[in-house]
Amino acid sequence: MGQLAANGQSARADLVPVLAVASGKGGVGKTTVAVNLALGLQALGLTVGLVDADLYGPDAAHMLGLRRRNLTRSITLFAARGQAGSRLEVARQHGLQLVSAAFLMGESQGLGVHADLAQLLVRRLIVDADWEDLDCLVLDLPPGSADIQQFVFALARRRVHVLLVVTPQVVAHRDAHRLIAELDRHGAVIAGGVENMASVRCPDCGATNELFVPAPPAESIWGRVALLASIPFSGQGAHDADNGLPVFITNTVPEQVSAYKSLARQVAGLLRAPG
Repeated sequence: MGQLAANGQSARADLVPVLAVASGKGGVGKTTVAVNLALGLQALGLTVGLVDADLYGPDAAHMLGLRRRNLTRSITLFAARGQAGSRLEVARQHGLQLVSAAFLMGESQGLGVHADLAQLLVRRLIVDADWEDLDCLVLDLPPGSADIQQFVFALARRRVHVLLVVTPQVVAHRDAHRLIAELDRHGAVIAGGVENMASVRCPDCGATNELFVPAPPAESIWGRVALLASIPFSGQGAHDADNGLPVFITNTVPEQVSAYKSLARQVAGLLRAPG
């Protein structure tokens, strides 16, 4: 049973709050954060739906150990309620409910669609999925601020919080500033940010070293965005994710799991806040 609704029941699936995990550029570990954060929220007792909305690189399903190898010949973008195929089947893994573009096509197939069709498909993933008693939706967005992001940031009737993911390097912060400028034009609320791959621990001596030269204060987003978590890099954690085993499940990198638990507690507080 959901925990967010004041009357003890989960809100309707089309009204539950949305946490959109976004980044200005690719390669910063956004999907890894989205998957482990969703698991962290679930560990707090919330019923969580995860939408793999990165149509062009839907990797969240793979990181949860789910794959589709069969090729597809067509994708339904819209179906009237009550018609066959109007509802999308929701996969369940580690207690999460998941829908993904990866389930609509073979893993070797690409998805090249125009902006309006991409928005229709993301709408279908969010609205037409057969969700059950949700407390919140976590959306893993593509990098940048194009068509899909514009649609999600302007979702009607929902509270949309955006979690920004960056690495310490200056280019990640510069691109995140571009994303923040777009968010300023919409009603979405910036929940805060995650600094991913913040450091790496030497497996031999145990020393902690920086992976990137940090962005200077004049370029950093941290003057505008609250830093909610700093997550170290781990080769073992990356290897586990490649094999469909999120670090929150394997617990092979305790410092990462601790950071995700702290992040989940902060995000849950934001989602529970009224208004």
